[in-house]
Amino acid sequence: MNPVWMFTIFFIVVFSVFSLMQYRLYRLFRSWLRRSFEGLQRKRWERGGKLALIGFNLLLLMQIPVRMGSFYDFMPIQILIVYPAGLFFATVVFAFLIVTVADVVCLMTDGVRLIFHRSPKTRAGYAELPLSNGRREFLRKGGMGAAAVVGSFPLVASIATARDYQINRITMPFKEFPPELNGLTIAHVSDLHSGLYMTENNMREIFDIVNGLSADFVLMTGDFVDSADSQIEPLVNALKTLHMRAPVYGCLGNHDHFATVEKVSAALERSGVVLLNNSSERIVMNNRDVMLVGIDDAGRGAANFARFDTAMRHVEPDVFKIMLTHRPDVWDECRERGIHLTLAGHTHGGQVGFRLGPLNLNPVYLVHKYAMGEYVEQDRRLYVNVGVGMVGVPIRMVKPEIALVTLETS
Repeated sequence: MNPVWMFTIFFIVVFSVFSLMQYRLYRLFRSWLRRSFEGLQRKRWERGGKLALIGFNLLLLMQIPVRMGSFYDFMPIQILIVYPAGLFFATVVFAFLIVTVADVVCLMTDGVRLIFHRSPKTRAGYAELPLSNGRREFLRKGGMGAAAVVGSFPLVASIATARDYQINRITMPFKEFPPELNGLTIAHVSDLHSGLYMTENNMREIFDIVNGLSADFVLMTGDFVDSADSQIEPLVNALKTLHMRAPVYGCLGNHDHFATVEKVSAALERSGVVLLNNSSERIVMNNRDVMLVGIDDAGRGAANFARFDTAMRHVEPDVFKIMLTHRPDVWDECRERGIHLTLAGHTHGGQVGFRLGPLNLNPVYLVHKYAMGEYVEQDRRLYVNVGVGMVGVPIRMVKPEIALVTLETS
């Protein structure tokens, strides 16, 4: 499918769902106004709410030419358009989730009351009761406080974690790993998403960290750019920071197809990145072989560009094999084909998920069988990198990571 059509369909679906979220929240806002204010003051607040919604939605629409152009990297554009629009999007989604959870709790409470033959308490009935000035004041301050907490949460989360890059050091033993290569190290980077929330300077900082790891290989598992050809040049400029003492290999992700994938591929290869696009590369070190295999993005239907048979065509069965794939869901097939180590990304670790004590509140586990971190099965391993970039909104609650994998003989 044409990348312009892919992005257009994606945008229409997302914006339609987002509009329904706003409609639900706006109805709740009007309900709060009716109970908190009277007369002219209520009309002023309602008018202000409408103007704010219109303004922020215009900023979201302005992101389209900004995203497709080459000027999103300018600081005034970031301050005036990119981050306000992104944080507005995040705030609406976050608020909608909270309201939805509250609605579900209310429904469950009503259900329990019905089970015990008690009439459910209707919120509509409460709304008709006369309210004293003290009650209105309480609702007014309570609503403002809740809005302040919900509105500030994405901003605080963005400042706290978005650029807090973690170096995760993992040692992986394999029975079939060549003893002569014991201690081989791999720097694994995923999901850069060069674009609105990942500028050239941001990528230079990441590559400086990678340089400091002095790994034997640098492996990158897709989504180099976010959605447009204009995001290729900043990526190429930033890649100049990456010292090519260690060979750099990569595979493509789904967002690379939102741009012109041929241009992304050509730019990466000009920059010294060996792109394993349904292909393989034999690496000889200390007279022993390691086979790197890479597949294109394994989406669904017409968006499935992965060709396992083509990628494995020249791979011998007795050599140690490392697979680069953007999506971790293909690990089952990788194991069946004798791949020892599979490196993937794509999930962002949910990006906005978190743990509350023993309670895991990350929805990524509902979407992906292999969500983040390491998975082991019969001397076959998968590592799902949560990535360094952001998509959709400029916040991360799952800290971005660069993985340093050390391979050993068990």
